[in-house]
Amino acid sequence: MKKKLLLSAAALAVATLALSACTGAGGGPGGDAGEPVIDGTLTVALNEDPGNLLRHVNSSATLSYVYPWAYEAPVYFDADGQAQGWLAESWEETPTSLQFTIKEGVKCEDGSDLTAETVANNYRWILDPANGSSFVGLVIPPDAVIEHDEAARTVTLTTETPNSFLLPSIGIHPIYCQGALDDPDSVASATNGTGLYKLTEAVQGDHYTFERKDDYDWAPEGGVDGSTPGAPKSVVLRIIENPSTRANLLLSGELNVSAVQGPDEDRVAASADAIIEWPLVTGGFAYSQAEGQATADEQVRIALTKALDLDALMRVQTADKGERATRLAVLAPQICQYDAATTNLPSYDPEEAAAMLDELGWTVGADGTREKDGEKLTLNFAWNTRWPETSATAEMIAQQWGEIGVEVAQEGSDYAIFNEKIRAENAASDLDVIWIASNYSVPSVLTAFLSGPTPPTGNNFAAISNPDFDALVAETTQFTGADACGAWEDAEAEMYASADYVPFAMRPDVTYANGVEAKIPDMYSSFILVD
Repeated sequence: MKKKLLLSAAALAVATLALSACTGAGGGPGGDAGEPVIDGTLTVALNEDPGNLLRHVNSSATLSYVYPWAYEAPVYFDADGQAQGWLAESWEETPTSLQFTIKEGVKCEDGSDLTAETVANNYRWILDPANGSSFVGLVIPPDAVIEHDEAARTVTLTTETPNSFLLPSIGIHPIYCQGALDDPDSVASATNGTGLYKLTEAVQGDHYTFERKDDYDWAPEGGVDGSTPGAPKSVVLRIIENPSTRANLLLSGELNVSAVQGPDEDRVAASADAIIEWPLVTGGFAYSQAEGQATADEQVRIALTKALDLDALMRVQTADKGERATRLAVLAPQICQYDAATTNLPSYDPEEAAAMLDELGWTVGADGTREKDGEKLTLNFAWNTRWPETSATAEMIAQQWGEIGVEVAQEGSDYAIFNEKIRAENAASDLDVIWIASNYSVPSVLTAFLSGPTPPTGNNFAAISNPDFDALVAETTQFTGADACGAWEDAEAEMYASADYVPFAMRPDVTYANGVEAKIPDMYSSFILVD
């Protein structure tokens, strides 16, 4: 009899950042569950090694599939986009403050108690410049002040700068135990968290094995704990880079769960259940605005964007399975829903693009490449291979720019090399166009990629500077939650009209399962095995 899986309520609700994500929303088909399989093994595919397992310094999309087995967050968001308690039993939020009351009785993997101080220390650790966290500005506002009250079990974060989305930004970030904060290297390839599972074996590039903690009994309502019948005794995360191999193993039953993209998706979809289907921006780029770059000129950016058939690029990037990207934040829970991108990005008109560049002094030289004052209009274009269609999309972009006399130097690389390249100091002075396809559920987090400090102190990789956008973003901060969406739409409209950032493709990122049933949508890391 085929084994099946039921998703519980206590699973993943995580931020997936830095240029791509492996998270989203949706649930698989229902059905009658069978008898629980006692102490079974669940096997899940990863498409690449996650790297350092400390989320505070690693924003890798793949890590989002790994850390939720061992770590929990103050809250998670249900299928309706409503916050539910996890490590926090209650919370209060304003545009300048967020306070959690932490549950009692939560234990760390090393046997210590999870205290309010430890939760607060996670945020302090991220804010400490000496630690080089990737999440300052992305999750924790850089001006945040963190306080805790052990007697009341409260953790309070306050900021001078208002923020519309403090709870979804901070509340779903994982909490590490104090021993991990004291010795970050100790959790680079191990775990020390409060989750149902602990890592027992890590073979880089091959697999990660987790074992159930039988004394875990603080799951949120409806969740799975160490005594739940059918909770897997072991979880094996196998690294399988080839998408066809992942598809074959899933269909043969050697894998229980895997995300599948590309040409294999149709045959998998015909035989396996889509248990999670979350929209992701998969195609987008920013123009460098570093001093001296041709793309620092807004009119050049607009002309270059007009030269691109964004609809055609979307079809290539999504393998005809997606649509044009509509806004910064499309990941579930979708607190804001609007289309600011397609209505405000420069429209496709290569003839007008060529005329604009002529007027700006970028004229076609004898070799067919545009130049100005002896400088060729050559764009160094950095992109990563997270999605299999990206290389073809990058080639089409280069071809379309070439048709108006713009030369492109392609700098495609895998995620690790790409990430290192764009985070280098003064990278925006060496790169003219940078692929950015970041995903999160609220736009405030993603503005760190589009404004503010550049690396190594910030994440504004393209050195974007748009005072009008910044002013409109400031206006959003008087609102909290969904009330801020209208103001955010106005801010994004300004950014797209200036061609600072050009998101052009989004598609569903689908996780398939062989014999899996989703009990509660939008959950991932807490499963029950049943016959």
